[in-house]
Amino acid sequence: MSARVSALVSVVGLLAACASVPTGGRVTGGRPAERTEPFDDPYVRIVPVPPGRDWQPSDIVNGFLSASASFDDGHGVAREYLLREVRWWPEPWPSVTVYENGSLEVILSRTEDGQATVQVTGNQLGIIRFDGQYEAEPRSVNETFHLAKGPQNQWRISQLPTSLTSGLLLSQRDVDRAFRTMNLYFFAPDGQVLVPNAIFLPLGNRQDLPSQIVRALLKGPTVWLRSAVRNSFPPGTRLLGDGVRVTDGVATVNLSREAARGNIAGMSAQLMWTLRQLAEVKYLKLEIDGKARSPGGVGPTQSPEDWRANNPDGATGGSPQQAYLQGPGGRLDQLFADRPTPVATLENGTLSDPSISLDRRVIAGLGEARDRVVMGELAISGGPTRLRTVISARHRGGTFTSPSWDRHGTMWTVESAGGRSWLWIKLSGKPPVRVADTGWGLSGYNVRELRIAQDGVRAAAIVVDGERRAQIRIGRIERNGSTVTAGEFLPISSELVDVAHLAWQDADELAVLGRLQRTTAQMLPYRVPVSGGKIGGIGFGAPGEIGSISAAPNAPVLVSAKVPGKDSENDRVCRLTDPQDRLSEWDCFVAGHDPFYPG
Repeated sequence: MSARVSALVSVVGLLAACASVPTGGRVTGGRPAERTEPFDDPYVRIVPVPPGRDWQPSDIVNGFLSASASFDDGHGVAREYLLREVRWWPEPWPSVTVYENGSLEVILSRTEDGQATVQVTGNQLGIIRFDGQYEAEPRSVNETFHLAKGPQNQWRISQLPTSLTSGLLLSQRDVDRAFRTMNLYFFAPDGQVLVPNAIFLPLGNRQDLPSQIVRALLKGPTVWLRSAVRNSFPPGTRLLGDGVRVTDGVATVNLSREAARGNIAGMSAQLMWTLRQLAEVKYLKLEIDGKARSPGGVGPTQSPEDWRANNPDGATGGSPQQAYLQGPGGRLDQLFADRPTPVATLENGTLSDPSISLDRRVIAGLGEARDRVVMGELAISGGPTRLRTVISARHRGGTFTSPSWDRHGTMWTVESAGGRSWLWIKLSGKPPVRVADTGWGLSGYNVRELRIAQDGVRAAAIVVDGERRAQIRIGRIERNGSTVTAGEFLPISSELVDVAHLAWQDADELAVLGRLQRTTAQMLPYRVPVSGGKIGGIGFGAPGEIGSISAAPNAPVLVSAKVPGKDSENDRVCRLTDPQDRLSEWDCFVAGHDPFYPG
């Protein structure tokens, strides 16, 4: 047995009998029952093994990498692989290089006079920053470990690679076992809705997880999101006592006296939304310096219902949305149950990539050549809707992305040409303006699609690089008075090699049309967590050649497809036969194309 295998023992379900271990899904209104988060999986404890007496340099490096996936006792076993003088500080928040499972090679490159050099190579998938933020960054791993013989003539690591002096090098499998993806919740600038800030949280003792996640919340947003959100907790606020106590479903959080300067309602909402991810937490009791505190109109024991208005999915978060599609002759239909019902007639004919504002008052789309954006007030009771051009391409060969709307009534679109892009926004009742390049984080790329989250703070984009590879990135939106910027778009997935379309399924996931392998010609639907977690398929098989995908909170994913043998002249709109089962078969239930939800 190799050192890499023997150095790590995973005990699956070790704490399954403990009452504190959650077994259910997230407690959020209207979420499908199968939405079980990773922290609710059976607890897998990583039991590291100390170095063997006769282990050679390559075995020592392998063993160290395996043992470093365990956070028990401050990485106590992993430190046994190091000489005493080696400084290594991965606690409490390490930076992590995540490599592809099975890709790492550990090669002894030199042994001489009690000294050895070991080279470690592999395929990097991404990095977890020191604050828990994930960023996909595929590249090669190439690290050098130096070893020497210790006092008992046994090999030990004498010098770590610079990148690991305060970090870890872990496989995707190790990350899945040693971390949990959690949302911290902070307010949008207007203080109305909460914005999830996904982090990778190191998992030691599962019973400490409520305290861990509250301490992470008190640290504030990650560096990436910090400038775009508001935090209700005053600086210096700490968690007192032995941490969060959970008794009969009530989580008691005792904060230091600094919290008395904060907004009680805001802090309560952030705590409730953050802790409700844990199945054992049903209610919240907030204390400040040992005294119970609650905002006016809310009892001392708070429930998720008290903070429903702060739903990150906006006003639609608790109720299903109805989709639209384009019918024949410029007709705009709305889907009621299984039937398309006409709601308007577009005087200018059909649109490319249509969209409707969240208040359902304005329709927008692209002209046939995608070189102009058209818009019109949506007529009531099926009357004619006149469309007018509001933006035309300013650059040779310029094309626009499908218009997207935020909850403030602002319409967003991106013009791309020649490897560059320009962001356009149109505030309600005002003419469109082009955002300065300094306020647009993707100016050096072609942008295939841009969709705004319902929280109005995050945006998802399909970015095409110089090698014509399409990649999903998540960016932040900042507002300073009338000035709006969209910047620092982080890549979130290395798994899809090409992406055609995307939509926000909800605050945590995207519905994406893409390919896993370049050798596969067909685009298929996937769900992609914005946290950087594992992607998953949507639907069993494919209904045909899929042309587009659309999604919305508490609504079925819809695709348009050319279905062989079924009305092959026209596209069909398809949905899952069982909306609660993401791997059920597709039901292509109505003729039409470009189905879309408001936003």
